[in-house]
Amino acid sequence: MTILPLLASAVGGALAFAPASPTMHAAGRSQWGMGRTCAVRSGVAPICTRGSRLQLAGLRAQSGSSTAERDDLEDRTNAHGVGLLQNPFDEDGRCGAFPGLPGDLLKKKEYDVPVPAGTPALDPWSEAGGLPAGCPEDPFVLVSAELAPFTDSIKDVVAAEHPILSEAAKHFFAKKQGKRFRPTIVMLMAKATAAVPSAHTEGEVYRKQAELGQITEMIHVASLIHDDVLDEADTRRGGEAVHKLYSNKVAVIVGDYLLARASVVLAKLQNTEVTEIMSTALESLVQGEIMQIKTGEEDLLDMMTYLRKSYHKTASLICDACKSCAILGGHASNSEVARAAEEYGYHLGLAYQIIDDVLDFTSASDVLGKPAMADVSLGLSTAPVLYAAENIPEMRPMIKRKFKQEGDIERTLRYVMQSDGIDRARALALFHAQRAVNAMCRCVHVRVCVCKGVLYNV
Repeated sequence: MTILPLLASAVGGALAFAPASPTMHAAGRSQWGMGRTCAVRSGVAPICTRGSRLQLAGLRAQSGSSTAERDDLEDRTNAHGVGLLQNPFDEDGRCGAFPGLPGDLLKKKEYDVPVPAGTPALDPWSEAGGLPAGCPEDPFVLVSAELAPFTDSIKDVVAAEHPILSEAAKHFFAKKQGKRFRPTIVMLMAKATAAVPSAHTEGEVYRKQAELGQITEMIHVASLIHDDVLDEADTRRGGEAVHKLYSNKVAVIVGDYLLARASVVLAKLQNTEVTEIMSTALESLVQGEIMQIKTGEEDLLDMMTYLRKSYHKTASLICDACKSCAILGGHASNSEVARAAEEYGYHLGLAYQIIDDVLDFTSASDVLGKPAMADVSLGLSTAPVLYAAENIPEMRPMIKRKFKQEGDIERTLRYVMQSDGIDRARALALFHAQRAVNAMCRCVHVRVCVCKGVLYNV
């Protein structure tokens, strides 16, 4: 089994939901090949234990720092603060370790890392497009055997003594399973970072990586249940939302219970670095929700604000799970493989979210599993909207008031569909998808070359 099909086709799976117009892929193609890796801190700090945090706080106190500063120090001792994860954004909220927009490639020389020969160029929407040669069209098939027991296993994990809690917790894992995108990515990464991918189907390391897939899905589903309560959504995955089936109180408790069960399974992995990284993913989910609620009017028009929110709400969990998977596979947290896995997850997560936002305009509700135009109805300005607003000034007041006036949603749909907003959003998703492939192809362990259209391991 070759490595690139495991990863490149997973990226393709995040993109190839709907065809783009023939003009979409024409602009900006050449600069996407200039894949840049992250600006990494020199060295990786040791994990901060509770005692070391108190010692650090004590040093700050001796130097005259205030209680507020010491509290701030505590807040920053997550996986980013101690160097286990690279900071995707700088202190000003602009691009950090990884580029967010194609134009960022010109701002930091650290992003301009040569792309190895043989790295495939993704071009899914051209007339001759599709996935690179040798990549299966359906990445889920690559790990279908590994995911076959997933539903039964996770139902056992979330089983509870109270029948209502147990039934509600199992709702998404039995009746409305969804795409299982995140556990699929985890298992693909498990194979991709293994010494012999085709033989990586059992053993202690494999078991822990499979449990990481369960953890990731439980965290994701818990966030969906909580989001549906906050957004007052009626449907999820083509069926009724949990709070509609039961009540808001039950839904909140079920979400909390899933997070608790995920924490128990996470602790059983007995890996301190992975625990800290995945705990930071939980923190990011909360930060993303707060950003969505509290973003100021001017920031609603800012593309980097949109990307930061998308990272916190979607990409962070994928990014952190990918790096955790590499660590569980025996790679050091600051190794080339683990950093490549992290960068891959960051870019794949953003590509996935951007395409999801495009589908909000281009797909019917029965395809999405939720109402079409749901994002705009919630007052959210996504990539297609922001790009359209750059050339249609009439959209900006509507974005600032979160589409609350009568007719705003209909006008927004009309403006976006008659603009280049969807094409440019797809181009941004493709930029991140290509960066994801570049990141893994730069890694010695997963480098490939192309020979007469067939991919081989180097």
